[in-house]
Order: sequence, then C-alpha cells, then structure tokens
Amino acid sequence: MKKIYIIAGEASGDLHGAHLIEVLKQAAGSPLEIYGVGGEKIKATGALNFFDLAHFHVTGFTEVVKRLPAYRNASKVILSQIREAHPNLVVLIDNPGFNLHLAKKIHEMGIPVAYYIAPQIWAWAPKRIEKIKKYISKVLVVFEFEKKIYENRQIPVAWVGHPLKDLILPARQKEKSIQDRPIVSLLPGSRKGELKMLFSVFAGAALILSKKIPGIRFRLIKAPTLPQEFYQRLLKTVEAPIDLVEENSYEAIGESDLAIVCSGTATLECALLGIPMIISNKSTFGTYFLVKNLIRIPYLGLPNLILNEMKMPELLQYQATPEKIAEEAFNILSQPARIASMRKDLEKVSEKLGSPGAIKRAAGEIISLL
Repeated sequence: MKKIYIIAGEASGDLHGAHLIEVLKQAAGSPLEIYGVGGEKIKATGALNFFDLAHFHVTGFTEVVKRLPAYRNASKVILSQIREAHPNLVVLIDNPGFNLHLAKKIHEMGIPVAYYIAPQIWAWAPKRIEKIKKYISKVLVVFEFEKKIYENRQIPVAWVGHPLKDLILPARQKEKSIQDRPIVSLLPGSRKGELKMLFSVFAGAALILSKKIPGIRFRLIKAPTLPQEFYQRLLKTVEAPIDLVEENSYEAIGESDLAIVCSGTATLECALLGIPMIISNKSTFGTYFLVKNLIRIPYLGLPNLILNEMKMPELLQYQATPEKIAEEAFNILSQPARIASMRKDLEKVSEKLGSPGAIKRAAGEIISLL
C-alpha cells in the first residue's frame, strides 16, 4: 500500500490539506495510507499519526523567536514519524519557514517531496528557490505567473489553479444602497498575533461607522483554528454592534456589502465572493522594519498583486487606524458606482485564479509522483 505524509500548518493550509486528502482517497484507484500534520480539518479526515501544528502558528518576528523551542520539538516528532512510516511521498503545504527546514531532512532520508501552494518567493525570501531546487521533486503552484519562475530555474512545476475556486461559489450580489442597512464583514486574521493587533482597530472603525450610518451591521468572521472564548473576550472590550459568525462564514461574507480584511488568503476568499474590500495589516515596529526591507512586491493585497494595480485600498501599518479605515469604508459605501467597479475588478481576479478543479489537478500530480 502506498503511503503519503501531508504537512500543513495554519488555517488555510489545514483547509486545503483536508480537501486534498479527501480527493486523494477518491482518485488514487487503490487504498492509500495518508498521514497528516495540520489542524482540526486534517484531523477530521482520519489522517494517521495526526500531529496538531495549526495552534503553533504565530505572526511577527518576536513571536516566532518565542516559539522556536516548540517548533524544534514539533520538527523532531514529525521527522521521527516520517522515518518510522517511510512514506512513498511527503507533500508540504504552504508554511515555508517550517516546511523547507523539514524538506532538507526528508530529502536526506531518500523520500521524494512535493510542494503544494509553494512559497511566495516572488514576494520575499527569493533565495528559498535554492532549497526548493535541491530538495523538492515537484512544485504545484496556485498562481499562473509562478510557473515561469520555477521553469526558468529548471524546477519541475505544474500550475493547478487556486483551490479556493473549488470551495467558494460566487455570491449572489444584491443591489443595495446605504439606506438598506449595509453589512460589513470584519476579518482581522486567523492568528492570535494578527487579531491582537487588528481587532481593536477594526472594532474602532466599526464604532465610528455605526455613528455615521444608522442600522449598519458588522460580522466578525471566526477563524476555525481559534477558540470561541478568545473571540468572546475580544468582543467584551468593544462598544460597536458586532456579531460573531462561527459557521457558514462564506455565506455570511457573501451577504456583505464590504469587507475589512487582513492581508492574506482571506482577501482571495472575499475576491471570489465578489465582495469589495479594504485590505489592512499592522505589526510590531521590529517586524514592520524587517519586512519592509525584505518585501519585493508593490502591493500587499493578493487581489491587487494579481491585477498588478491598486484596485482594493490598502491601509497598512501607520495608515491602519480606525479613523482612516472608517473614512475609506464610508466613502465606498456611499458610492454605488465605486462598489460596482470594484466587483468587476474582482471578477477579473477570479478569472486569473484558473478554473475549478484545482484540488483534483493537484491530486493527479501527486498520484503521478507515486
């Protein structure tokens, strides 16, 4: 029986890893032993020797340093399991800081390694491509422009499209006006560090908007990797009328007129749902200074990067204040023509993410490596 060991990390990797496991089981043609590292969604697939890595994920340089002993221990446990199981293939999903460290050790064991949702070397840390060339048998990329980067270095690569296209159905947009009690979704991130930085900012913006727009409603979208109690504690600290959404998050976002969202995968989720957005992020001064000098892209928001133009406003670091976010949100909600234009831009983003079937294509590539 063939064996596959899948290693994911945070919420988005856990989600895509779980769906990949389910498709692999259906597409393999013969039984597979699938081992898993990730979060609750991968655990729910029945992955063997499951190891919970999702709760480790942090943001910011100082937070990573604090977590180093835990990451070292996790690395030892996972490598020990791989050594014992000796799978036919290891599939890494996103999370490059941790996964590329493992890739070297796994390669030394003589086990082939595939990388699904490859490191964003086009954004920062371009030298990672040297490790990928040494240790990865094949890279499966989700953005079409990434394919050429790897082909230019003679690294085996396949563009499979973005898996979110399989998970999100286009939202049915309703014609609304500011008098119709607009709905704003708040997505301040899936990691505790992000939420600690951004929630109070987003909540402050919500309070300002609630005073400007009578009847406006706010939905805080819960990340599956964080407990309800964490959110309840946050909500007790604010005055704004914010409802916590724990289930059917895509449906809740799809009903919104606007999203205020942390940069990252959530911006693509909003894009595929056709929801205009304000992209925001901030970090500690040390992390901001470090990243500012390393980052190699003109925009932080993925929809803007895909379109190669600032179509969704970005309010980052010192611009990420309740006042500035509220002002931008009010301007968008006050201009139906601008909302319509942003939705048309988001349709273009969706087109550039490929056709549905990304997970099946990724599974086919992985099975071919067996």
